[in-house]
Amino acid sequence: MIRLMIRRIAVSVLALWLVACNRVTPENYEKIESGMSRDEVHALLGKPDEVSGGGVGRMTLMTERWNGREHVISVTFATDKVTLKSIEPRRDE
Repeated sequence: MIRLMIRRIAVSVLALWLVACNRVTPENYEKIESGMSRDEVHALLGKPDEVSGGGVGRMTLMTERWNGREHVISVTFATDKVTLKSIEPRRDE
């Protein structure tokens, strides 16, 4: 009985992980529009894998990156609004 429960939990965790990785797709990339908020992008792609940037006064410039199984999406935000985006095939070195 305990082995069955552990197996079900492991399968559930794996399924959730695969769903999260599947968010980084060309289809979701196309849904990202200039002017979208960081919260809207996070709702679409989830939490970013990498964040870099900074700010001066009220102006902030942040680039966030999502690493999927097949693609990498980068989005640059100026004061929490999308200004640039890019997608590229994942290159594992």
